[in-house]
Amino acid sequence: MWVPYNLLSPLKADATRSAILASEAAKNERNFVVGFILRNPVSRSWESDVLVAEADRETPVVLDGGRGTVHASVNNAGKLEELIYNVRSSAAVPALADCYQDVVKRLEVLILKAGRGIEIVGWRVVDVEHGARWKCLPSRPSAVAHSVELQDVPPQYREMMRLYRESRCATSARWRLICAGAILDAAVMGRDPFRPNEATEEASAADGIRITNDMLIRSNAIIMHPDLKGATIADVHALLEPKRQALLKELLPSGRAEFGADPSYHDDLADAAVANLADLLARELLVFRLGLNAPPRQASGAVEYESLELSGLS
Repeated sequence: MWVPYNLLSPLKADATRSAILASEAAKNERNFVVGFILRNPVSRSWESDVLVAEADRETPVVLDGGRGTVHASVNNAGKLEELIYNVRSSAAVPALADCYQDVVKRLEVLILKAGRGIEIVGWRVVDVEHGARWKCLPSRPSAVAHSVELQDVPPQYREMMRLYRESRCATSARWRLICAGAILDAAVMGRDPFRPNEATEEASAADGIRITNDMLIRSNAIIMHPDLKGATIADVHALLEPKRQALLKELLPSGRAEFGADPSYHDDLADAAVANLADLLARELLVFRLGLNAPPRQASGAVEYESLELSGLS
């Protein structure tokens, strides 16, 4: 079963309904606490390889013209594990967006200076006045039973398999979009190994895949692109390919900073959702074409998944 492995997903309420509604209804400027939980990208432990002296753990910050503070929270070993902002804002999402823009830039400088990798693994937002809390943390989906035996894969699919491994194992939404999008591009443009074959009807089989409501929910794309329900791979490709090409151009010396020179919470959230959808569709296509332990399809072509509640995504 496919689950989203990205580290960017919408905020999830973590308080009483009355507290959340009171916070969302309020228009006044008030205190918000926004914490960004950090992770070592190699060990995947929720800490960094950066030691922060006690004297350096509290610094002032100016966000959107307002003054606040950022606190470097460390674990028992003194390693940086969370950056916690105390800022003024009129709502949770604007507070998160302002802090996100600052923390990405702050971490980029720290990563360069320390020479250590640091990822944002999640965040927490608190409206102090109303006691409303939200969080965004990676889910731990249920394990799936599969054999580790080596199954034969036609040689012409090896490049696609490598691209999918790169996409599925990466935490960068942009890299996942580049890799998974390349698989979709090959399929839509009819390049090897997806070149049309009238004898086997492979092309018509790929064309039969449609975007279901479940796919949109699992990828979080339903928030930005609810209109994609029932769309074909070609429809999704038309949406994603311009973005993928822009990202590829940025890898060249003459690129135009499409990789996100000015970090934006909303842009990164949208990129993560479409990267999820590209990843999910690329897997659907490859599993269907290769028949690698794929579950039986219904006549409608819809895929049956376990419920969102069981998968830990509800």
